[in-house]
Amino acid sequence: MHLERITENNIGFAVSVQNELFPGESARANYEESLVDSSGYEYFLIYEGDDCAGIIGLYCIPEDPDSAWLGWFGIREGFRRRHLGSAALKQFEKMAISEGYRFSRLYTDALSNDVAIAFYQANGYFCEPYMNQEDPACMQYKTLIFSKTLADEPLILWNGRNIHLTEQIEKQRKYHGDSQVQS
Repeated sequence: MHLERITENNIGFAVSVQNELFPGESARANYEESLVDSSGYEYFLIYEGDDCAGIIGLYCIPEDPDSAWLGWFGIREGFRRRHLGSAALKQFEKMAISEGYRFSRLYTDALSNDVAIAFYQANGYFCEPYMNQEDPACMQYKTLIFSKTLADEPLILWNGRNIHLTEQIEKQRKYHGDSQVQS
């Protein structure tokens, strides 16, 4: 398994893989931001040999420079149940450590997402519900935060700090023009 950075040359393909994995959602704005070196976003296609097996990304929230956030992570149907997801997640964690992050975090839907929830828990992530009055989208979309320490220190829980979910949904709407975009 290896990762290939999303570039101007493969962004269209990356968006098609993302649409396959997350129908009705759009990562295009995130992918475009990652093309700017100073954005703090890094997105990759996951390959097994010559075949694209999925997508994965790393970004940070400026208010929390100690945490690497896993973004737009998914394994295509034909590549599942082969431990590629766990291998890609481990590679993400190694990348985060090499970039100086102390914690790995992600958010995901709380509803109809039992497989993903079990996957993150099996990979050592602690789950907590996300609620933040300054982020109105969390009232509409039930969201979970998963966290894991990457250093030899106790985990600092997220405790409802703002993940800017509302801003992410607005980015998706820019490309979908759909008020029903899910996060």
